[in-house]
Amino acid sequence: MTMTGSLAHARCSTGIPLVGSRALRLALLALAVLTACCGRQVAGNVPSPKAIGLYTLPHVTIVAVTDWQAVLKPCGCTVDLQKGGIERIGRYVDELRKADDSVMVVHAGSLLGEDDIAAAGGKAPQIERRVQAFDDALSAIGVTAVALPSVDLDAGGPWVRRTYDKARWPVIGATGWDGGIPRAVPSLLSKTKSGVQVGMLAADPAAFDDEVRRNAAMLSGIQDVRKRGASVIVVLSNLGLRQSRRLARAVPGIDVMVVGNLDLKAEPVADLEREGETLLVQASRHGAWLAAVTLVPGQGAGPWREVSEFLPGAEKDLEARIAALETNLKGWRERATVATQRALPFFEADLAEQRRRLDLARSAAGKALPTGRLVAYRTVGLSWSAAVDTRIAAIVKKYDDDIAYLNLRAAGAVPLPGPGEAAFAGEKVCLACHKDTAGFATADPHGKAWATLERDGKTRDLDCVPCHVTGYGKAGGSNLGHLENLMGVQCEACHGAGSLHVEAERAGKSGHIVASPGAELCESCHTLVHAPRFSFEEYRKRLIQAGHGEPVLGRAAP
Repeated sequence: MTMTGSLAHARCSTGIPLVGSRALRLALLALAVLTACCGRQVAGNVPSPKAIGLYTLPHVTIVAVTDWQAVLKPCGCTVDLQKGGIERIGRYVDELRKADDSVMVVHAGSLLGEDDIAAAGGKAPQIERRVQAFDDALSAIGVTAVALPSVDLDAGGPWVRRTYDKARWPVIGATGWDGGIPRAVPSLLSKTKSGVQVGMLAADPAAFDDEVRRNAAMLSGIQDVRKRGASVIVVLSNLGLRQSRRLARAVPGIDVMVVGNLDLKAEPVADLEREGETLLVQASRHGAWLAAVTLVPGQGAGPWREVSEFLPGAEKDLEARIAALETNLKGWRERATVATQRALPFFEADLAEQRRRLDLARSAAGKALPTGRLVAYRTVGLSWSAAVDTRIAAIVKKYDDDIAYLNLRAAGAVPLPGPGEAAFAGEKVCLACHKDTAGFATADPHGKAWATLERDGKTRDLDCVPCHVTGYGKAGGSNLGHLENLMGVQCEACHGAGSLHVEAERAGKSGHIVASPGAELCESCHTLVHAPRFSFEEYRKRLIQAGHGEPVLGRAAP
């Protein structure tokens, strides 16, 4: 299944046209989210040197990351996001190179920028230090090429431009545009050890305002690297999915397009996608998932023939995907809403497609590879239990230590409440009166938010702390140097500072509290970046429990 958050394409990998109704497309997207984990996703399994015939032929393996944004380790606030991390990616690439002598690591999209650097405020020194650590880690990995992104130069902070100026990894500027970075090249021609000449170019919205001119410049660049000997053309695109597809349709000769600047809700794509003769490769934001595509250009022409069933582990991965789809379909049939009833044919067809692929994988055992231009694709999700590259882990540890010192020294005092403004009292004060809520507060994951930072050594990290404590940066609240009784996401994080409420209750009155917090408050932490599947109404239902919105069993509601 190949649906992403944008749903910009009109056909899935099974060849089934997507239904035109916007409501149904959204319903399909919601269901696609549930099955995104069921694809051909390799949890760090690297083939041995003798495991795959593709590596014995002249080939290139493109390992792609997109929209990395200098994130050393993705946010793990939800279990399904606990994937990736630059020290794990480094180890995976290192092990892959032992089995495959023709690996090229590439990036498209925002590499060093922040989603909103203007709002970073006091976090800017930490971001600058993180970019430095990220640069060191990229150099240790050995990146083949990065598409220079205008979004980074426009909004990434002055340290971003300095990093591109001095980086030890190759930077490709879009055809006709180098962003003022002298070391950016218009194209890159690189030969793998197995003998394949790979030509790389970049596409960026800053290159040309006019799409026709952009397409003409790209075609000219492709023809140039072809003349110089390239047998495989890779375009690293910062255009987003829709514009990348338009480029692929308009410009012939692009073999692979790595697509960056993806929608915030884009899911890892488990299957190979195409736009005409161009193979589309999408990874995910922040280094959570990799995409790896192995190409054997051979001597022939014609479309790329997918032979992913020859990859080691393909049979096992497809079996897991089918089992998950069968389980989901059973549940949807039993509890079908109107939307799921209409979507069932789509997922039933997808199940049939995966069974067909499983038959191929089983029959591929012991068989010779077919002839022609061959391609094998897999997504790679490295769990946080995966092995790490010790060199890069040391870079990350040094960064954590440095920012702990840097941020604590800059913490300053917590602003005092103004006249008539409440301060934060702390959970113990709240629960002294709301005794029935104690059980909920103890069991609710919000209360364990600080413990997760202690576990991961992030208690002085400004990327994490503000949403793992109560009243951060607010009058009478907390900051890195003044946490005291406000560690964790406590009552007042949602219901507001409570000192005036406490005083009123002691005087036999009420008020001065937010009884029913709204979506805007929750979504200030549960953002698209940190919780892309967050739904206020659905999550709110989990919080309405005995002692917290509902009466305790055996007691009447007050």
